[in-house]
Amino acid sequence: MKHLLLFLVLVSSISAFAAPVPMQTTQDKADGNRLVINGNKRFISGMNIAWNNFGNDVGDLAVSINDFVNYFKQIKGAGGNAVRWWLHTDLRNEPKMNSDGSVDRIGTKTIDNIRQVLDSAYNYGIVVSLCLFSFDLLQLDGKNASKVAINKKFLTVPANLDSYITKVLKPMLEAVGNHPAIMCWEVFNEPEGMSSDANGWSDGDKVPMSDILRFTARIAAVVHDKTLKMASTGIHEFGKMKTWYSDSKLRTAAGSDPLASKAYLDFYMAHYYPQYIGTSGSPFHNTASSWGMDRPILIGEFPAKSWDTGYNPDGKGPVSGTELKIVAAYERAYDNGYCGALSWSMNQAPANKFGDFNTTKPALENLYSKHKADIDGVPVSGGQSSSSIVASSSSRASSSSVASSSSRASSSSVASSSSRASSSSVASSSSRANSSSSAISSSSVASSSSAAVSSSSSSTGNSSSSESNATDTSSSSEEDSTPIVKNSPLAASHFPTYYSLKGEPLGNAKPQKAGIYIVKQGYSAKKIVVR
Repeated sequence: MKHLLLFLVLVSSISAFAAPVPMQTTQDKADGNRLVINGNKRFISGMNIAWNNFGNDVGDLAVSINDFVNYFKQIKGAGGNAVRWWLHTDLRNEPKMNSDGSVDRIGTKTIDNIRQVLDSAYNYGIVVSLCLFSFDLLQLDGKNASKVAINKKFLTVPANLDSYITKVLKPMLEAVGNHPAIMCWEVFNEPEGMSSDANGWSDGDKVPMSDILRFTARIAAVVHDKTLKMASTGIHEFGKMKTWYSDSKLRTAAGSDPLASKAYLDFYMAHYYPQYIGTSGSPFHNTASSWGMDRPILIGEFPAKSWDTGYNPDGKGPVSGTELKIVAAYERAYDNGYCGALSWSMNQAPANKFGDFNTTKPALENLYSKHKADIDGVPVSGGQSSSSIVASSSSRASSSSVASSSSRASSSSVASSSSRASSSSVASSSSRANSSSSAISSSSVASSSSAAVSSSSSSTGNSSSSESNATDTSSSSEEDSTPIVKNSPLAASHFPTYYSLKGEPLGNAKPQKAGIYIVKQGYSAKKIVVR
């Protein structure tokens, strides 16, 4: 009877903290040529999602969460840990704009959509670069000239940026700004494309680079002021990093903004396509240190497939000497000292133009097999990451979404979400990803023998891999250990995380104080007694 009561107490404890994803409480930062995200230093290995529905993933319509879950599942299954996702993109849908270029309001579902995507990413151990805008702001594609004119006013009138910061950026940061699945808040995608003095290619109109830098500086400053997260921007070419984005230039661009001292990029993110630039501009043919920058550099875009003489997107083959296999590209990104690599892309059709997940998958798997610990993440000494928590699911597969929390990691409450937005038991059917439907479920708690615990043992880190029983070896003469559950509702983690019986996260170091604790690693959770 005593053992039964203890078991019920422990099950109740797990149920208590298998709820909302906690907001982060540790400061993200660059560390050498790695990024420290939610207390873990890691090499970024993944792909661009960019969008599921161009310019429409946030706004007034519900997000297609099942598609995003499928993307995350694929990346995790291949051994990756990151994606890049665009939010406002070209303002075609979100935020709502006035004719003078000022912001009227944020989309009614924007914050909830972002939260759902981030919660799902977190459940798979994926971090997300949230890219706010793209050079597409001044492209005619999908827009008329009057819309481009409004967007130009948005970019060039300082008061319009103020309206965006007040009505959109700050509400997003206050609600989800410290979500542990955020890699960074990224201001622009290739803004040089819409610049009149940086060889821009936008076909609708162009603006001075000074306006782009003002935008970049002020948004980065607010991110640093309101969150524990990093800021970056997607630079078109590696050579342009030093030209435009030094600390001094961004702080100058911020002008009289009281937050000007916080106007900087935590790491640089630049793009490379072999049909435009030869080996002199290639991260795969030059080390990260060769660019003379003062912080980590992430390769934010490059083809998701091998490139050789047969690679001919836009009617242009690669510059001679740049040919490379995709597996070698990821290896060189790692060996050349970059902090990460995200190929383009998972879902931009046709796949034979830039590649897709299937063409990049072997590269992700290969890199993970060689650098598993660096990709899974190494806990930073003295840091305490938020716990990896999957929202508990019912047999009807409803999921919880997290209500707004303060930018300083106040605890979130749970709000109900529709079955379309389920992140705990999801049947995926994304035709773009060409994968079979799959389901993720949080199983009912069942007792197990004291000699075995369940673990996630996939060599690629696939969070949906089958589980096997193994004898636990983590206990010592100072501890008693009792396995609690099989198919625990806790998300996979490749290093142990300790909790109090109330579900309070205690970090990755074993508690020294005598007492009863819960330790979670992989898909197993057990009770330990420290004497």
